[in-house]
Amino acid sequence: IRWTTLSFDGLSVVSPEGRRTRFDNIPSAIASQVIVEKAITPNMSGDTVAGNVNIRTRRAFDYDGFTVFGNLAGGYVTLGGGEEIDSSIVVANTFMNDRLGVLLQASYYTRNMVTDNWETDPYLAPPNTGTIADRFAREYENKPYRLTRENISASARVDYRLDDSNELFASSIFTTYADDELRTNYIFRMDQGTRAAGSVPNFGTVFATRINANFNVLESREFTSTNTLGGEHNWLDFDVSWRLNYTYTQDGRDAGALPNFESPSGAANRPTVAYDFRNGADNTVRLFNTVVTGSVLSQGAAQQNIEAFPLSFQNIERRDGSDDTQAYTAKFDVTREMEFAGRNVEFAFGGLWSDRTKTSSEQVFRATAAQVAAGGLAVPTYNDIALGRSFLGEYQLGYTFRYHSQAARENLMNTYINRGIARAVDSTSNYWKVNENIVAGYGMATIDYDWGNVVIGGRVEQIETEGRSFVGGRLLAVPNDDTLFFPSAHFNWNVTDDSRIRVGFTTSATRADFDQLRPNFSFNDSARTVSGGNPLASPERQTGFDAYFENYGDNGSFFSFGVFHKDVRDVLFTTSNVFGLDVLDTPAIGLNPAIIRSGYTFTSITNGGTGFLRGAEVFYSNTAEELAERLGLPEWMQGFGLRAGATFTQSEANYLAPTPDARVGRTVITPRRVAIPGASDWTYNLQASYEMYGLSVRLAYQFRTPWGQSIGNYRILNNGQLVPDGNGDVFWDDDGELDLSVRYQVNDNYEVYFDGVNLLDGPGRRFADTSNFPVEYETFGERFVVGVRFNY
Repeated sequence: IRWTTLSFDGLSVVSPEGRRTRFDNIPSAIASQVIVEKAITPNMSGDTVAGNVNIRTRRAFDYDGFTVFGNLAGGYVTLGGGEEIDSSIVVANTFMNDRLGVLLQASYYTRNMVTDNWETDPYLAPPNTGTIADRFAREYENKPYRLTRENISASARVDYRLDDSNELFASSIFTTYADDELRTNYIFRMDQGTRAAGSVPNFGTVFATRINANFNVLESREFTSTNTLGGEHNWLDFDVSWRLNYTYTQDGRDAGALPNFESPSGAANRPTVAYDFRNGADNTVRLFNTVVTGSVLSQGAAQQNIEAFPLSFQNIERRDGSDDTQAYTAKFDVTREMEFAGRNVEFAFGGLWSDRTKTSSEQVFRATAAQVAAGGLAVPTYNDIALGRSFLGEYQLGYTFRYHSQAARENLMNTYINRGIARAVDSTSNYWKVNENIVAGYGMATIDYDWGNVVIGGRVEQIETEGRSFVGGRLLAVPNDDTLFFPSAHFNWNVTDDSRIRVGFTTSATRADFDQLRPNFSFNDSARTVSGGNPLASPERQTGFDAYFENYGDNGSFFSFGVFHKDVRDVLFTTSNVFGLDVLDTPAIGLNPAIIRSGYTFTSITNGGTGFLRGAEVFYSNTAEELAERLGLPEWMQGFGLRAGATFTQSEANYLAPTPDARVGRTVITPRRVAIPGASDWTYNLQASYEMYGLSVRLAYQFRTPWGQSIGNYRILNNGQLVPDGNGDVFWDDDGELDLSVRYQVNDNYEVYFDGVNLLDGPGRRFADTSNFPVEYETFGERFVVGVRFNY
């Protein structure tokens, strides 16, 4: 996704999340065609590296007169027993003798679900006199989520044909993605207890372990409104296409009420935790009473209910925040075919201007235990927000608990705000704004030969950015600018009528995302995270070569094989480690306790050195029709089909890492070679299908090997061993998914279907440095949907 761009009707559109787009947030009802363009040409945005996904939106001229179609489906999520609803409708018609076309679309999707989740994170660096065997987890936590995910879309498009050579259109697309997450978060602070003798990183006992507990709702909203006015014209044998676009997006992160609890200081009030992390798929803890005999701690009787251990209310806060983006874009493209130097040549040129501004702000109200008491109210306990409902998941937690009530929590917070107990917190530290202005132009030519064609050209982009934020109470502005040139050439050789060889030379550049360019630190106290921007981060630049052989069979079969290589410089790395600075700490003031953020997990972006990404891919698609006919098999056997693909990649990037060296007592710069984040060694997919007599069945399997998420810090011990300083590099583990789709065309107007999604219920797994140190394990359950499509 990081190297793939998205466009609607040929125009790149900013996403609520920034440069990256969640493709599962785009309703399928708005698309009449999805075009995947892998050959990078100058008329594409300069940050297109792996390819572009162009969504051609529906228009009334695609249909014959008045048309109504859509779908209605209901489903079931096995984990937690939630429901799933999917619906859409499209209405289109043409008027004025097919000169005016109007299309309206709407869709609604919702899913209720729970997840099974544990995290062991972060890991503490071993002491300078130790070894990797002394690398223990700071904490273990469970996050039993209750989720409601919702996607609503609506769009309208009007097309008007002035004449056979001129057409205008106006379109508006609105989408809203909502993720309401009720989270019960129990954190067992292993570093805030006493580790029993003989304990090792993945198995042991910790006496008097402190529990931190957060009970909250996170309301994530991703809203997009994109509005385009455009035209297609043919003037004097020139084909002219133009677009004017305004897009507004909002990435909301409201949290209605976030209460935080913590174990009291007395060891007898805290649990003894027996942890077993030897099975990476089943990290569990068991709870026991802590027996205090003088200064000696020991394990007491087992406790099944975590509420047997008291938790003291610390604070509660409400957060209203969002990242808002406004983007203005103007784009034109001109093409003309003509004879030039005895060859048929299509010339193309165009330009683009885009101005994007992303602003992040939030307002926080917080009430502490001392403020509640000073306001004359009883300090709340968990009973005040508890809900009489037990765990809905399947994971063996090792203890029981009660879920919390969203209404009770928010009523509590509203009371504190209305009575003036909850007070506004200075949120200027989390404010930032980044403006990006792009002026681009390109020229290219497609030259026809007897053996094929050559596409050659270049693109230039002038990019100016400015990041603003409050630092030390003052508004800081950091400007930056870059001029990038992207030449490319493609050679397409028609070896035979059915075979082609494609060779391409391309250049591109990936820019850091808007939030990564901000000149400040932002923090989240409930998640214990700090993120930081780097306004001077340079674009990651790629120079690529690829060569492909393609064969198109008479019976619809297709085979391709290709190799690719990209040289990369100024590689963009996401780094994650302990923050370690006190610049965001706040002292105790009145009834407000001190907040120490130096131990939070810190994430930022930085440039590395040079690197490469290379590999090969193969794809094959065919049906059994020709084979069945040749062997004289029954007609029904002709419907079987197969699609299979595999990609092998090898990547490497050089990174100059600051590395504390205990042998010399100072930090040294150590060159490291790491894989480019996001790149798996192997990715493959296999799809078996059957299509005959109105029946369509597809069983699809996808698999990818582990890939890097972020780059961490390392240190050198006295014995010369290089060990992670915290988590070190974090990786996603291998992932395999199996989906089933069954369709049956009842008649011209109705189709019934069944979908089975995530049939293997494979987990999302992360690990730190090596698979011996798991970071996260999460499952979502299988989903089954039954529905009907209609078309009139």
